[in-house]
Amino acid sequence: MDEFSPIDRLRSQLIDLMAVERVEVSREGNLVAFYGPLYGPPDAVFDRLSQRFAALGYTAFLSREGKTYRVVAVPGVARAPRRSRPWIHLILFLATFLTVTLAGANPEVGGGPVGYLLSGLPFALTLMLILLAHELAHYFVGRRYGSPVSLPYFIPMPLSILGTMGAVIFQGERVRDRKALFDIGIAGPLAGFLVAVPLLILGLLFTRVGRPSDFLPPERWTGVVYQEGNSLLYLAAKYLVFGRVLPDPRTGEDVWLSLPASPGGPIAFAAWAGLLVTALNLMPIGQLDGGHVAYALLGRRAWKLAYIVIGLLILLGLYFLAQGNPAWPTWIVWAFLGLLFGPRHPPPLNDASSLDGRRVALGLLMLLIFIVTFVPVPLIVIPVQ
Repeated sequence: MDEFSPIDRLRSQLIDLMAVERVEVSREGNLVAFYGPLYGPPDAVFDRLSQRFAALGYTAFLSREGKTYRVVAVPGVARAPRRSRPWIHLILFLATFLTVTLAGANPEVGGGPVGYLLSGLPFALTLMLILLAHELAHYFVGRRYGSPVSLPYFIPMPLSILGTMGAVIFQGERVRDRKALFDIGIAGPLAGFLVAVPLLILGLLFTRVGRPSDFLPPERWTGVVYQEGNSLLYLAAKYLVFGRVLPDPRTGEDVWLSLPASPGGPIAFAAWAGLLVTALNLMPIGQLDGGHVAYALLGRRAWKLAYIVIGLLILLGLYFLAQGNPAWPTWIVWAFLGLLFGPRHPPPLNDASSLDGRRVALGLLMLLIFIVTFVPVPLIVIPVQ
């Protein structure tokens, strides 16, 4: 090995950052790993070595194994992705707004096609505002960290109950460190939650309480109706607005968001759906927002947690299947998607970084938000007699 070999040039960049005790080269010869203690805090060391390795055409990864640190040099430097075309995002946003409006429209409202579309606006404006707050929070926090994130791509879903599958943001490279991973991951659910809660209260203020038979004509009393399930937060919101526990265990009375049509029903239902999406995103699996937060807090221990959660989702789905509840596919589908897209969250470039107490406390707050927004039974079957 001559003195100008790539390994020597990489090692020379670590001379004042790391006491190299061992060097390993992959069988293919394209990865070089250096092991040893660092001469300073991991964050400060990584800032300097990543710049030095980039100048040589390598991407640096820093991790910790027990008391020893590992620096891996990978050939190539991540470049920012090509800038997406704004008109694509705008068209998808408008298409999604239309499908969500149609999903929330009431066919019993008069006024022709115009009246039909206008009846769907309260639902569409509420749900789109929650989704927009969620995605833009990811976008702006990602940009603050210099991460090459795209604008949100909204996903229209015609003929579905919500009219959309939400939105996604693409990122051109791995997150820099655990702090950035935590902040980007938590920004979306927190923003969506803060927007959804007051809208839920507003919607409930303009809805009615009763039993299905109070609102349906007698000829429709034989059969069933479907109602949104309860989370702890939804129960608390109904108690705050109406001063009692709903559904009433004695009379069966509850809030009915579509029986009859009311000004607040579409708003409350869209906010309920937005909070359900928040809870689903907070599950600690893979690239979900909860997966980002869990890995930032727990590191590779989050991988085991992801498999446990997927197993629990499967059991929950099978339980509701045995009970005959039509919501059982929800949990089976989410478990399948978790396995399909990978339960293991990829490490950030600086995996040796750590979180401060403020972020740990915020992570515990998000765990509490997940608990109070989680809806074990998203769909409840109510007999009408």
